Amino acid sequence: MAKMSRKAEYQESLKQDILRQTLTLAGEEGWPGVSTRKIADRLQTSTTAIYHYFGGKEAILAELQREGFRQLRDAQLAALAERPDKPKKQLKAVSLAMLRFAKENPERYALMFNLDGAVCHSDAAQEAEEGLQSIRNVLSQLTSDDVESVLMHWFALIQGFVAMAHHDCHPEAIGRFEQLVEDAIGRFIKGL
Repeated sequence: MAKMSRKAEYQESLKQDILRQTLTLAGEEGWPGVSTRKIADRLQTSTTAIYHYFGGKEAILAELQREGFRQLRDAQLAALAERPDKPKKQLKAVSLAMLRFAKENPERYALMFNLDGAVCHSDAAQEAEEGLQSIRNVLSQLTSDDVESVLMHWFALIQGFVAMAHHDCHPEAIGRFEQLVEDAIGRFIKGL
């Protein structure tokens, strides 16, 4: 593998800094407060540099969204791998992985699902689909019902817990939400 030139290393570093600063800015001011001017100011660079590497705010958000879905997929696959051949435990594990991901990455999660004022019109369908397919596979082992319908019910259940955990003012309460999710998924499975 060829070594990157200094210029290429700098360009890649700046691109990653733009992405990091965008998330930081969203955490401080909310997604509606994110602008290319504010990102450039934080990096002590011009908006021209932002437009050169990303073409604008929407492209930055699209990259963050795709990256988020890839990270969530990886967390979901890791959770599923811990419980091979045990679909009930896999569904609980992947549900907890999603809750933890949302708590650990609130700005990114909001962007991925267009929550809290985040609006991204990118097509991250492929990245999102990769994670959903693994959950479909687990659900198909648990029910003979329409898997797409069951998937939507599961997703609504998890999104509800994510929203409650997100708006809870006590970060130490994540353990309480994890127990609630485990209980809810147990009841969900019994209802299948």
